Amino acid sequence: MSKRTWTLTIAGAIALIAGLSLYSQRGNRPAAAEDPSGNLSFRILLGVNDRASNGWDGSISVTPGRITRIRGWRFTAADSAGANSWKAATRQSPGKKGKAGPILENGVIVTASAEQSARFQARTAQGDFSFQASEIPYGQPKPFLEGRALVDRVPVVSRLTQSDEEQDFPAIAHSGDNAWLGYVEFTHGDREVEARRQFDQEPKSFDFLARPAGGDQVFLMRYSKSQMRWSAPMAVSAPRQDVMRTAVAVDGQNRVWVFWSAGKNGNFDIYAKSYDGSRWGQELRLTEDAGTDVNPVAATDAQGRVWVAWQAFRNGSLDILAAAQNGEGFTAETVVSNSKASDWDASIAAAQNGEVAVSWDTYDKGDYDVYFRRMRWRDGGIRMDAPVPVAAGQNFEARSSIAYDARNRLWAAYEASDVRWGKDFGAYETTGVALYQNHNLRVKCFDGGKAFEASADVQEALPGGEAAPIRRRAARAQGSLPNPELFKLRPPSGTPQPPALPMNSFPRLAADPGGLLYLSFRAPVPGRSPLGTVWMQHLVYLDGAEWKGPVQIPNTDDLLDGRAALAAIAPGQLLLVASSDHRQTSAQRRRAAAAAAANDDDGMQSDLYAASFQFDAGTRAPQLKPAAAEPVAKPDTESAAERAQIALIRGYRAQAGSARLQLMRGEFHRHTEVSGDGGRDGPLIDAYRYLIDGASMDWGGCCDHDNGNGREYSWWIEQKLTDAYKLGTSYVPMFSYERSVRYPEGHRNVVMARRGVRPLPRLPKVADEAPPAPAPDTQMLYKYLRQFDGIVAMHTSGTNMGTDWRDNDPILEPAVEIYQGDRQNYEMPGGPRSNNENDSIGGWRPLGFVSLALQKGYRLAFQASSDHISTHMSYCNLWVTAPTREAIMEAFHKRRVYGATDNILADFRSGEHFMGEEFSVSQPPSFSVKLWGTDNFAKVYIIRDGEYVYTAQPRSRKVDFTWRDANAPKGKTSYYYVRGEQADGEIVWVSPMWITVQ
Repeated sequence: MSKRTWTLTIAGAIALIAGLSLYSQRGNRPAAAEDPSGNLSFRILLGVNDRASNGWDGSISVTPGRITRIRGWRFTAADSAGANSWKAATRQSPGKKGKAGPILENGVIVTASAEQSARFQARTAQGDFSFQASEIPYGQPKPFLEGRALVDRVPVVSRLTQSDEEQDFPAIAHSGDNAWLGYVEFTHGDREVEARRQFDQEPKSFDFLARPAGGDQVFLMRYSKSQMRWSAPMAVSAPRQDVMRTAVAVDGQNRVWVFWSAGKNGNFDIYAKSYDGSRWGQELRLTEDAGTDVNPVAATDAQGRVWVAWQAFRNGSLDILAAAQNGEGFTAETVVSNSKASDWDASIAAAQNGEVAVSWDTYDKGDYDVYFRRMRWRDGGIRMDAPVPVAAGQNFEARSSIAYDARNRLWAAYEASDVRWGKDFGAYETTGVALYQNHNLRVKCFDGGKAFEASADVQEALPGGEAAPIRRRAARAQGSLPNPELFKLRPPSGTPQPPALPMNSFPRLAADPGGLLYLSFRAPVPGRSPLGTVWMQHLVYLDGAEWKGPVQIPNTDDLLDGRAALAAIAPGQLLLVASSDHRQTSAQRRRAAAAAAANDDDGMQSDLYAASFQFDAGTRAPQLKPAAAEPVAKPDTESAAERAQIALIRGYRAQAGSARLQLMRGEFHRHTEVSGDGGRDGPLIDAYRYLIDGASMDWGGCCDHDNGNGREYSWWIEQKLTDAYKLGTSYVPMFSYERSVRYPEGHRNVVMARRGVRPLPRLPKVADEAPPAPAPDTQMLYKYLRQFDGIVAMHTSGTNMGTDWRDNDPILEPAVEIYQGDRQNYEMPGGPRSNNENDSIGGWRPLGFVSLALQKGYRLAFQASSDHISTHMSYCNLWVTAPTREAIMEAFHKRRVYGATDNILADFRSGEHFMGEEFSVSQPPSFSVKLWGTDNFAKVYIIRDGEYVYTAQPRSRKVDFTWRDANAPKGKTSYYYVRGEQADGEIVWVSPMWITVQ
């Protein structure tokens, strides 16, 4: 092919992406149509390694050709771009907690209609430079101006959606001339009352916080290569639904099948609908089981039969199921995974030889492993081969993506982390690995029964540990995880800091007919946004013996879990669609405009963008080498012991009066990517992986600051997952968020049993040293909780996030976070793992000790939570009458709660009375203490009114004793509670009883 013909082909292909038919719908704001031309895009980073703010105003020209568009890379409100020029400067980036961050490079994305031989001339306030297009292929950036400017090639990116609503969760299928894009659109509720994060005065009613949301609707768009445009979106599902992702495939009759998971009447099921180019078929419901069915994926086999796979809750565990098209409908569900433990993240692919494969990851042996199964349609049904392990060591190996190449070889990419993922990591122990530490990607190839891997290591092309620009990707991080000694290195008032290891996640794989293999993934980039960490989509590709890249893809700035949709639409041509919430640039510009208008609405929404890559048609076929057989490792030696501990706790029953009680181990509060300060907490879905699998919780509260800074869309996502992962009685999630008001009022974690209530905005807080009168904001919070049947628990009470205990409502605030794995113990001065003046993570506020609240007469049960990063050392254990949301709330109200740092069983009572109760006696009270530990108990204390009144040194794992307080003070109400300390440092705090001796 001549260079001229090749260039025209690129221009035509890119024009298809950029030539959008922008659509209108309810709530759209006016949108300027983008220039449909342009076949080359380059990112020009300006001010690389600037030590001070500098002006980088400039212009650019191309000969021959023309500049078609200039966009900002990290623009703020002070920057702008014109047709051929820009005004931009480097400046300090936003830092954590209101502090200024480092100076980061600014830049522009320049798109042009030009040939590879064209020369670009850039002129800037700091100097001029030029480059030829052919000099900068994908993944090979070039420095200029002594390294102060850096140019790399990026795909041509065009915006697909312009609505004020939220478009997300893309899925794509390619067939012939068309690529079909399915996605989910969320419609907001009443915007007049949205995004008010602070009140001037208390509202007369909180009803607006329970207003209906607009809900989800599935849409479909068609991209035609020959017509060079995207169609207007077509509605697939009915509006106002509750959708968990979509999938798209095209059958042998050229009918497009769209699949989605929708929650109706309290259960999520899989639905499907076909489109023949002019008419929609009837909506089909593919699942009927009472268990949740979510996250479909789809593919079409060589005979034109559509296959669909998904995650489902069946027979007490999460499984991967599949069904195949059979005429106008689909077969009954078939179980693909073969474990009694949780199975996650199905991926599906089809080969030209008629084979179909489904991959997934399983927690079968107490860590995540990746498997796949080949299957075919035979004798009128689905026939499957035995599962094949892709990765089955003791490491975290999960989130696979698979694709067949033109030679019917199956490629599998997956995400890997270290051993003991989700196990003990926190301020006082680091024998495990937290949820988002050292995540990187692996790729394997399977040709029949033989396994191969590329001759080059894909990790050499991936970004390193720090959120660094492309120029520093080769820097390899030092250190490894887990590191049991790491906690010893934490500075006073600091938390353990793991080494700067890679943070590459959510691989997506595609293979094109010409032999190229594409691997896209999410990774952080430098700087922060008003929404917190910025993650972007990246791409590397396998060209013969070399992995090339990475390429950062513009307009893919969003959360960590932003899974792109990929389609190899021709040899060397890749179409990638991803979501962006504009956090890197538009968030700052819009926030500035909103502030100027005295409006708290940050104007954020999620949109879809299409990125088009054109690679050299002369690329080489992958070079492979044999891979070692994948043995299935033995389970971690501690996993069997933990299963026995959990079985003991779940099987134990206690009688409290007429109530027969069982224990539910759980987690009151942890953060995820959704929090502005959650950059190291990992994706939202991993909170559920951890709660369901890593810690085997029975209940959980998830998750973030106001469910994402009070934004309705992130609130909707968190509420949705709370329902989608309600797994019968096996795991019961609660509706939860953190409401953060600094000292002296305090951060509080809210828990509710009902869906649909938004976080409560704030009233101005009282001054730090204000007299200890009730805080107006906290009193308003209690009214809100009373209306919506919620509770709260104070959080990190002895820090700058804590309180001087000026407020308490015994009904609405029945528990306190006595211990937090990310920080410390706030029980009393001098307690185990307690903060002190010289070592207080989060600030030192001694008026926040729980002992002072109890001294004031507050009735508070004890619970422990993880908060940020920490895993597997904070448990909120509830004695419930049944494993339901309603019974969980009842347990809190009755204070049948205790906190622990390990799987410790505690039964504490006095006669017929149980922990948490308040009662009177006529004789000195007698106590029964039963503890089952994970190590020998070194000491067990009974504490009355803040004083140690009984101490035992059992030196055994099981503690069972009674004690009578012969010196119980008469005529006053005293509180009694139990603390147990194991020889290995693990602790249990058993909630008080309040006893009056008459």
